[in-house]
Amino acid sequence: MSETIDIVVPVYGGLEESRACLESLLEHGQETPFEIIVVNDASPDAALAAYVEELSGGGKVTLLTNEANIGFVGSANLGMMMHPDRDVVLLNSDTEVNGDWLDRLRRCAKAHPKAGTVTPFSNNATICSYPRFLEDNPLPAESVLAELDDLFAEVNRGRSILLPTAIGFCTYITRRCLDTTGYLDSMHFGRGYGEENDFSIRAAIAGFEHRLCGDVFVYHAGGASFGDEAASASDAAQETLRRRHPQYEPLIHSHFREDPARELRRRVDIARLAASKRRRLMLVTHRLGGGTEKFVRELAGLLEPELEVLIMRPRDMDCVGIEWARTGEEFNAFFNWPRDYGEMVGFLKDIGVERLHFHHLVEYGEQVLRLPADLGVAYDFSIHDYYSICPLYNLISTDGRYCGEPDAAGCAVCLSEHEALAGLDIDDWRGRWAGLISGADRVIVPSNDVSERLRRYFPEANFVYLPHPEAEEVIEIVSGKTGVDRLAKAGGEIRQAGVGAGQRRSIKVLVLGELSVAKGARLLEACAADAAARELPLNFRVLGWAREKLRQEPEIPLFIMGPYDDSQLDDLIERERADIIFFPALWPETYSYTLSAAMRSGLAVAAPRLGAFSERLDGYPGALLMEWDTEAADWNDLFMSQAGQAAQRQPDRSEA
Repeated sequence: MSETIDIVVPVYGGLEESRACLESLLEHGQETPFEIIVVNDASPDAALAAYVEELSGGGKVTLLTNEANIGFVGSANLGMMMHPDRDVVLLNSDTEVNGDWLDRLRRCAKAHPKAGTVTPFSNNATICSYPRFLEDNPLPAESVLAELDDLFAEVNRGRSILLPTAIGFCTYITRRCLDTTGYLDSMHFGRGYGEENDFSIRAAIAGFEHRLCGDVFVYHAGGASFGDEAASASDAAQETLRRRHPQYEPLIHSHFREDPARELRRRVDIARLAASKRRRLMLVTHRLGGGTEKFVRELAGLLEPELEVLIMRPRDMDCVGIEWARTGEEFNAFFNWPRDYGEMVGFLKDIGVERLHFHHLVEYGEQVLRLPADLGVAYDFSIHDYYSICPLYNLISTDGRYCGEPDAAGCAVCLSEHEALAGLDIDDWRGRWAGLISGADRVIVPSNDVSERLRRYFPEANFVYLPHPEAEEVIEIVSGKTGVDRLAKAGGEIRQAGVGAGQRRSIKVLVLGELSVAKGARLLEACAADAAARELPLNFRVLGWAREKLRQEPEIPLFIMGPYDDSQLDDLIERERADIIFFPALWPETYSYTLSAAMRSGLAVAAPRLGAFSERLDGYPGALLMEWDTEAADWNDLFMSQAGQAAQRQPDRSEA
């Protein structure tokens, strides 16, 4: 066997990609002797043909030129057949290499006597993709190819794992494997998709292994060879693979589930985090979704240009996960809680976390309160509900209404009515939180109502009023230019339920988001029942879902439409053409993203004079505020009175 390696590069289109590929090969010398074999598959690009001719004339590459186009697979076979005593690297023309990449691939092949193929990591290589598994990734924002490949070489030196198949963008193939398995199947896979999978299965049957080389990263642009035909070519190849190798898909799906390359990717993630020049901030939150999760995601996105943001949340009662929140990253580290607490603290110190920002601590236990001291860092605390003063977090008593925040004796009675909380001392609970909240540089609140409410319990805390980022957009819409026309409707526009004069007018009252007892599920049901009993022309629709089982149409005029995507909420509200948006909440909301959507709509907004509602709706032209304990019939009377006022302002459409 010759020590020289043939690097076979079929070319057809993509002058710039091909130039970058070949120049990267020529730029980086290797200890391993190699020969670059370019196969011009009758390229229609005269500039590309001239370029590879120039390289060949200068002795930099060996050029094979097909008189007619025979496809990628046939061209690859021609190149691999040139020297029957050499190992080969089959390389796509839209790739770029770095450093001693070939030496490292060859070292991996030599280290494993059964190796038939060796594939490196890449940004665009399905099961060999980085940073996100199975995805076509751009290069990470802060990385250039050389830096990223050098990092792979450093942290994964000598490491590899088994693969079910080679990935064809860059494949080192041993000559022994080629001699035993045969060449690529150009008859069934001539268009250039699936040929490496077919080859890999045949090689595995012959006893060869396929390995992912953990210490090499090769850039792959992807898609340049096939353009618009890529999807159809891939589908056809997959169907051929199913017919010829029925064991292939189960094998691949098993690899997907196990993802043995995860450890190799994580090592690079951690090294990149530790080397980053950005400061590191960790947000600590829960796993329950809702407005807290939305805010945390928004905050991470706003901070991304300046900071490396990590998000810590429980996975279950015995495990916490720490996620790298940068766009395009996959990193998640998991620690048993509380057994691995010390290991987790060490990890956070190693990657240089400099500050914490607490958002919610449900499911963590008391150990999390030590985290700032054990890391030796300062921290902030954002308030999203009332968990710090009550384990029920929304200040709702057993009758499903705002508790009024009684004294300690009243709290004890309330807690005793909840089996899981019976015996809990409310003073101990608040004392557990007092040190953490008082020690925060800032206790960030989204409304002044929250700070006034919490200051009674934590007078030494430094409360800072800071509305959620999207609040500025809402203020601009409501006070300015975009929503002026729609604000003319604030107060409700009567719509026709039917066609023609004399038919009853129907008033649509829209409720947004998740309905629970605290969010007013029972009050809403009572409003619909009262409307049915008094035959009021009110129609209640929930754009969202309900945790409680509620009566609905046809028994009462209430319909629950189900979950929605947040990004679609504004369009869904517009489509509903409601008259009034109603917030039947019975707890002092701290902010409410759905209130923002309601205000963006320019429609009348009915809400209790409790929590953030009265504060945020101050100055909103369509605000309809009532006391929080207002009965259902009185809410309905308000809706009807507003409808009457709107009818006086609007033409009678039934007569138009």
